[in-house]
Amino acid sequence: MESSDDEIPLVTTDEAIAEVRRWLEVERVDPEGIFTALGETVIRYRDLIGLLEAGTPDGELLRFAISRGRLMPRRPWSDSGLLQIASPPEQETSDS
Repeated sequence: MESSDDEIPLVTTDEAIAEVRRWLEVERVDPEGIFTALGETVIRYRDLIGLLEAGTPDGELLRFAISRGRLMPRRPWSDSGLLQIASPPEQETSDS
């Protein structure tokens, strides 16, 4: 059975948790920092381990994201600056 370049080997939950712990303990990522934000949903680094342990669809999505992130440095375009983590947009205040 041949493997496609688009197939991403999914890390286990334990491997994903170890990766998050490495970010927090070794790389000293701010646990209050935002990992991702979409609309009203904001996930901070401190929330990642709990989401992974819960085994919810959000945890599965995080496993996929971590798995894909591990492959990124191997891609030829990864150092080109095309992939960047964007800051969440500032909240607009309405005066109505």
